[in-house]
Amino acid sequence: MSPISLEGRILDGGGPPLVISHPHPLAGGNMDHAVVVALWRAAADAGYRALRYNFRGVGASTGKLDRDSPLATADLDGAIGFLGGGPNYPVRAIGYSYGARTTLHALRAGAAISRAALVALPTRLPANRAAMSNLLLGRRIKSEQYKTTPDLDLVAAPPRPVRVFAGRLDPLVIADSLRTRGVEPVLFDRCNHFFSRRLGNQPPESADLAALAQSVLQFLA
Repeated sequence: MSPISLEGRILDGGGPPLVISHPHPLAGGNMDHAVVVALWRAAADAGYRALRYNFRGVGASTGKLDRDSPLATADLDGAIGFLGGGPNYPVRAIGYSYGARTTLHALRAGAAISRAALVALPTRLPANRAAMSNLLLGRRIKSEQYKTTPDLDLVAAPPRPVRVFAGRLDPLVIADSLRTRGVEPVLFDRCNHFFSRRLGNQPPESADLAALAQSVLQFLA
């Protein structure tokens, strides 16, 4: 099997390493997503050596992901290793949506992560087209159906500090489901799964991105 080569970008703020994982590749997610880029730039400004990267099969990264593929924790492990992370030198991590799921699973599997910010970590996933429409278009459709993710149980009592950050209008993040597992999420008013105030996957407001970045970096410090 050929080795996987991952595309990435680094901004070096001169300090400790930090890695950022992007949303779902099969839904158009990549390292250039506005939320990922905003967090990456803010992390470098705060003094981190910040890496954003593409999962396999995205952009110039080799390999392939499909709907039957497991979460790309091996790619995150590779990014951590590239930064020099290891058992005696854990890195800070940020994951957004699919990237948050991947980060949580990697942490549970023993990845060299000291703290993890899980942005828009789904507590449930769309199970039909109506639920996808609700997510992407902001519609409320009575026939929408969801399925619970296994991440809910993993987020309880993690081996390293984690915190969940989410838009209050995100249909995939049910705050009470997190609270019953001892996790109090940080919620952002008028923001959806994409941290946009408008319907659908529209560009986020710069003020909302700045508020998210500030809150995430305060936790990671």
